[in-house]
Amino acid sequence: MGSFQDALRFLPPSKLYVDKKSGAVTSYRMSDAGLKVSGNERFKPALVFLHGFNGSSKSWSQQISYFNEHVVIAIDAPGFGESDVVGESMAAIANETAGLIRNLNLGPAVIIGHSMGGMQAQIIASKHPDLCAGLVLSCTHKGHAHPSGTPLDEAVLERLRQRETMDDAAYGRLRIQKMLARDIAPEIFSFLASVAGDVRAEGIMSGGTAMHHLDTTSLLKRITAPVMILTGEMDIVVSATAGAALRACLPDARHIQLAGVGHAPYCEDVPQFNAVVSSFLESI
Repeated sequence: MGSFQDALRFLPPSKLYVDKKSGAVTSYRMSDAGLKVSGNERFKPALVFLHGFNGSSKSWSQQISYFNEHVVIAIDAPGFGESDVVGESMAAIANETAGLIRNLNLGPAVIIGHSMGGMQAQIIASKHPDLCAGLVLSCTHKGHAHPSGTPLDEAVLERLRQRETMDDAAYGRLRIQKMLARDIAPEIFSFLASVAGDVRAEGIMSGGTAMHHLDTTSLLKRITAPVMILTGEMDIVVSATAGAALRACLPDARHIQLAGVGHAPYCEDVPQFNAVVSSFLESI
């Protein structure tokens, strides 16, 4: 495993997908190293990574470099990266992502969603089962389930105010400080903060609104793909109650608590995160 700066340096360039129906643009990064794997190995499914509220497709740099026997796609949510905002619901966001996955024509993929991305992933797996060979839900829950018309939570409004008044570096540092329960290695903190510092106000409004109203309870029973749920031992963002409620709706899912990490296990402990995902891939 190289350094975080090395992984960023070798990230695949951002590509743009234009939805012919909506005209919306979605940015994504794709490593096709897995297409070059030859020999008698069985076909390895593509991996689709969906980031959280403080992230972007860059968040997955350590996974893109590690899972090099698979085609890897990391997608920017609406309002993040170069992606356009689409609608106000997580269903609208998930449909746009499903359109991109389908357009790439790589067959059923393993969808790996973290936090906000995990909420989107639940919808894709339930409504587009032909696209989903497996589902990894990292540090996520079923949504905040506020009725339509309910004002956004103060926490989201505070983010918007901070984004409008702070420069990128200060905003990024603040968001990561509030996301983690303990100090982490400076290189990892700097990486997470630099990614969070790129988040736009449009992304905060889009993601915040979608999560505010989302409740996937009625959808989860429709998921037919194998599921693994990951929780962080020190996660201060997703409550134990919210995590337990998700697991109760997916009783057949494999559950793994990742030791010694908070809300960013894909960066806080890269070897542990990648190992459990690898184990899941081998099992499906």
